[in-house]
Amino acid sequence: MRKELIDSIIKDLEKSGFSTELRARQIFIDSGWSVSAGYGYLDKDEDKSREIDIVATKVADLENGEKEYTHTEFHVCGEVKKSERPWVVFDQHSHPSLLSCAWNNLISAINLPGRPVQFAETLKKSSPIRRNGWLGSGIHESFKKPDQPSRWYGSFVSVSKASEYYYDSISPDGANQTDDILNNPCEIHFVQPLVILNAPLFRATLSDEGEIVVEEINSAAFKFDYPSKHYKNSPYRVDVVRLEHLGEYLSLMDRRQQELCSTIEARAGFA
Repeated sequence: MRKELIDSIIKDLEKSGFSTELRARQIFIDSGWSVSAGYGYLDKDEDKSREIDIVATKVADLENGEKEYTHTEFHVCGEVKKSERPWVVFDQHSHPSLLSCAWNNLISAINLPGRPVQFAETLKKSSPIRRNGWLGSGIHESFKKPDQPSRWYGSFVSVSKASEYYYDSISPDGANQTDDILNNPCEIHFVQPLVILNAPLFRATLSDEGEIVVEEINSAAFKFDYPSKHYKNSPYRVDVVRLEHLGEYLSLMDRRQQELCSTIEARAGFA
């Protein structure tokens, strides 16, 4: 009887999608991230408390001798979505000059050893936009009935709101740059809104002949517009990644963090 109950509970968890959330948390942990589940945030549009599935953090510090002069934290505010239907991303066909992904992220920084623009190329280097070479403009949930609500849009709104709330709560106060980083340590927080999808993910484009071309993809990057008088950071740099490729995505974020630390180290004169 007890085994049958446990088996039923497991099936219910699988059906509800909670097992997907557990798997996502474990991938963060295995990748060296600290994970908090069920992060509460204030929805300023509705003046209500809401919850996001995952907030994860990766810390990297720089030291000179025994003195820490840079502290960086990369954060993910993530919502996990399980779907029986494939999600199809539409390509925005942006001009290459519009594929920037640097300070237009949710980043707070104090006491940089230089002007922010001097770190922009480093931030772009391992960005998902540069890796993919294109931006998504919207998502079609295949085989969804017309009267059913769109799940992708709600998840984008949730991770954007949660990320801004989290960003506001952790951003340090201080000057943008310093000439004495040992006595005025640099501190950087990078907050990434992320939708983790347990479903097939595709990209749809038009060929030169005007035919629809569909290809399977592992992730997609967006500049998500959310105009609201209560939210000030639109457009939000939201990413979507398939659960199976979350580990690869986190490796890319790790590389981005390490590249930023290396640039700070070089500009501070400690490389």
